[in-house]
Amino acid sequence: MRVLIFVCLASLLSASPFALADTRPAAPPPASSQPPAVPPSPTGPHRVNGTIISFDGKNLTVRTDSGETVSAAVLPTSVVLFEEPRTMADIHRGDFVGSAALAGADGKLHAQEVRIFPEILRGMGEGQYPMGDTTNRSMTNATVSEVTAVSPTSGTLKLEFHGTAPAANGTCTGRAAADGTGCVGESEVQVAPGIPILVYVVGDESALVPNATVSALFAPGPDGGWIASRLLVEHKGMKPL
Repeated sequence: MRVLIFVCLASLLSASPFALADTRPAAPPPASSQPPAVPPSPTGPHRVNGTIISFDGKNLTVRTDSGETVSAAVLPTSVVLFEEPRTMADIHRGDFVGSAALAGADGKLHAQEVRIFPEILRGMGEGQYPMGDTTNRSMTNATVSEVTAVSPTSGTLKLEFHGTAPAANGTCTGRAAADGTGCVGESEVQVAPGIPILVYVVGDESALVPNATVSALFAPGPDGGWIASRLLVEHKGMKPL
């Protein structure tokens, strides 16, 4: 968070014991001739979070969390997903997973969540790279090479992934290159009790019902409209996280 502090000379003078109090009413601020700034509309792929208003079999209309109404086409190639809870026992060698994690004082990565991907999404976002504004938070999308379960809810995941290139210290980092070039990296993630372990389950358009919560990836279509390429939809009372 950036905090911008403006120091007013008048307030410094009035704080002096030698300053005279000014009892005149403050002048109103000058009226702005400019309309309030409106955030620019996105022009590329972006995430839309909100509640489904309607789906007519082709077009999805959503009321976003900010109150806007937006629409996008749902194509036969669009992927509808649900989330369901899982345990460490449901993670196996060869699974493709994603984990947001924090680097601890012990030098290890500590998962904030673990998500198991379906085969249709294998390789999505593969790599290990910074996440958010903090330097100690990362995202790792990788293939599980080993699972050490301490309990049904905790343990260690050994992961293998393709990255962009080795860092200065020789560690493989970054997102996997589309052409398969780059480096191969390994990582371990500690999963503590209480950390959410979720699986993406492939659903269908029958889940796109009014009032269901949705988190969708909108991408520009050839006709200038939007296409909802991936949709994570509320299922059995479980809303997208």
